Amino acid sequence: MLSLVKEIINMKKLNVALAILVAAVMAGNAQTTVSSDVVGYTTINVRAKSGAANASTFAALNVHRPAIFKGTIAGKSLDGSNRSVLSSPAGSFTSGGFVVAGSKCYVRLTSGANAGQIGEIVSNTDSAITIAQNWDSIVDTTTQFEVRPYWTLATAFPSGGGLNGGTSATAADNVTVINPATGVSDVFFYNTTASQWRKGTTDFSNQIILPGSGLLISRKQTSPASIVITGEVIKGVVQQNILASSPTVSKSTFVANPYPLASKTLAQSGLYTGNAATGVVGGTSATSADNVIIYDPTTGVASTYYYNTTNSRWQKGTTDSGSVTIPDGSAILITRKANRSTFDWYIPQPDMAL
Repeated sequence: MLSLVKEIINMKKLNVALAILVAAVMAGNAQTTVSSDVVGYTTINVRAKSGAANASTFAALNVHRPAIFKGTIAGKSLDGSNRSVLSSPAGSFTSGGFVVAGSKCYVRLTSGANAGQIGEIVSNTDSAITIAQNWDSIVDTTTQFEVRPYWTLATAFPSGGGLNGGTSATAADNVTVINPATGVSDVFFYNTTASQWRKGTTDFSNQIILPGSGLLISRKQTSPASIVITGEVIKGVVQQNILASSPTVSKSTFVANPYPLASKTLAQSGLYTGNAATGVVGGTSATSADNVIIYDPTTGVASTYYYNTTNSRWQKGTTDSGSVTIPDGSAILITRKANRSTFDWYIPQPDMAL
């Protein structure tokens, strides 16, 4: 992880532009019309290589593929594998339509105390969705939800997305996808001969980029690149699981800012709750407390913050840092110190007129 932190320190600013193009989005399932959403675009500015070292840019996909269904759960049950089955009226969906390669979908709760939670769809009929999680205790027949396709390498970066391709990962620009659920990284490149995103010699064009995944783009060219990605802006809170540490070793989670606008401050972030089961652990120094590392896109410096329980505030060293914001279009690194459990961070939507 230290090597990855060094990469962050060398990263340049990720510029994010928002265009309000409010439009009614029609669902992929012909029987459902999705209400108007805010559509915008993210411009990922990939910096050019200078000298011998490749240029690294950390990117966040903070616009999302359009929702293809929105509704209220009509019923719930558990299958034989203890997975939740969410019911809707007959004919609501296309049977098997949510698990097609390249268009695989997830469920996101949009109402209630657990709004923002995401469930992986493992199968669906025309009236029921089975997810990998057990949501029996957190949903009922008043819970609203939406279904969205995951980003994939091919949908986020069609035909390479403006990055330099090649016949191998050595020659081409690389995109490293950091899985927020495991912390595991995989490196991909665009093969110009096969017109595929690949890992080694295998086609990974349909590789899913999970919501909240960090992307590390390694540029091998001496010219910069701009990648424009169009999608919908998420409204409401977004949930992100922060990984547990081991009994003796700290664990870090990269969390992409899901919004393409100015973020909440650390004081407003909801990261510190005073409860180790629901937020970061504070302390009297950065050594004892969980750390939040924020990359400053203006100065190119990664700064470490922690919640000081004596002064009841966020600090960098001894400086009050409660007003520090999480940069738009960027990400933060949350380091959970040894022997601390996982928790779900509900990322508040920034103040914006949508």
